[in-house]
Amino acid sequence: MFANLSWKIIHQVLNETIAELMDEHQTLDVPTLRERLLEMAESESDELMVLCYWQASKVLTRLPPTVTASQLIEEARVAYRTPLNHDPL
Repeated sequence: MFANLSWKIIHQVLNETIAELMDEHQTLDVPTLRERLLEMAESESDELMVLCYWQASKVLTRLPPTVTASQLIEEARVAYRTPLNHDPL
């Protein structure tokens, strides 16, 4: 059922969450991002997407209270073993 859960989906979820913060050097508030991911999961009916939001939120637990978007995406890459030469998302 969850065979399609991949690093690409997790990255898309994280990218959706920080879409309004286009500058990759802008500081992001991690607790606010986690709260937003949980809100998105609660309003989602697709079980796969709920799991994606939960997994994306899990990435944030290892981060300091504030990070840049590039730090967040790098942590997601490491956490989900994203190939270094992956297609841009």
